[in-house]
Amino acid sequence: MSGVLKHYLLMARAWVKSGHQVDFMLAKAGFPQLKSQAPECGIVCSDPFFDASQYISQTWRYFPAFGFRMLSAHWATLPQNYQIVYASNFLIFELYPARCLARRCGARLVVKVQHLLHSQSQRHTLFDRLFLASEKWSMHLAHRYADLIMCLSRPVEQDFKHLAASMGLPERQAFIVGCGLDFSELEKVPELPPAFDLVFLGRMHEQKGIFDLPDVWKAVLDHNPSARMVVIGEGPHRRRLQELMAERGLSRGITFTGGISESEKNRYLKQSKVGLSLSFEEGWGLSVTECLASGLPVVAYELPVFQDVFHGILHLVPPRCARSAAESVIKLLDDPGLATVVGECGRKHVRNFDYQRVAQRELELMRSSQEAPRMQGFQGRERV
Repeated sequence: MSGVLKHYLLMARAWVKSGHQVDFMLAKAGFPQLKSQAPECGIVCSDPFFDASQYISQTWRYFPAFGFRMLSAHWATLPQNYQIVYASNFLIFELYPARCLARRCGARLVVKVQHLLHSQSQRHTLFDRLFLASEKWSMHLAHRYADLIMCLSRPVEQDFKHLAASMGLPERQAFIVGCGLDFSELEKVPELPPAFDLVFLGRMHEQKGIFDLPDVWKAVLDHNPSARMVVIGEGPHRRRLQELMAERGLSRGITFTGGISESEKNRYLKQSKVGLSLSFEEGWGLSVTECLASGLPVVAYELPVFQDVFHGILHLVPPRCARSAAESVIKLLDDPGLATVVGECGRKHVRNFDYQRVAQRELELMRSSQEAPRMQGFQGRERV
């Protein structure tokens, strides 16, 4: 399960407990997972035809599903007339359908900005250029139609305002809401003896820095040939990463889990000594939060959001400097006392990021948006 999906399942759980009905619009292929994780929520089908889940290494296969979702928002059967339609991220195939549904229901449109592609310098492929172009479309739609815009963190809000200004769009207020976890899930996992020196948790994608991982791991193995690492996550580039490790003779001591359950993931975290993040982009850093919540010290590339959200908590190193990351990992592994102290500081710090607080904050903002004047793009469309 992706970190974003997990976050919204937790948020939905909190909103349902507050007396609200929460429905998700998603492809039929995702129904079993959602029903098992959030049986209290309803489902609106966006796509009954395309199931690309078995082609996770070929992301282009998802494009027909994305296109169909944007079209089906015009005619999908809705179980009720919603008061709020919530775009869970800023990608056009999320925001445009949400805008269509909001117009059909006369509902308020809420937009959540997880991160902005325009703030990242590593995107140069054809697909990247398509996404960058579509992000500008999302900016136009959000500025014209969104009744409420929320950003995951302060750096994301700054990126949002910078892109809007560069496009000549009028300034819109964007509220910073943060991100949260259910810490009770981790507390259920008993303390376990360490089985891994290092844990890498995240989506297996090049933007998460996975192709820097072989260099880090080689340095760790050179220092300690008996070291062990667990790599948790699934994504389009996992197979290539495994091939690179094998080609360089670095496969010993590595466990690749692929996609696993939440309970398995939490157990692996509790069995590890040091967490590692090599991401080039983050709107928040849920995987980092999970490592910290498990009491692990974390080495990460220095990103604006990490400076803002986890200031003084992470061992930050220059981006794309695998050598510095490896040195920090080795330092922590060689000094268990330091690792324990740093890990405990991180555990205490992330207790501020409880999902129920975030859910309540967003609910209050959505209530306020219902009392405010409608955005000009929706005037005259509201149903009574």
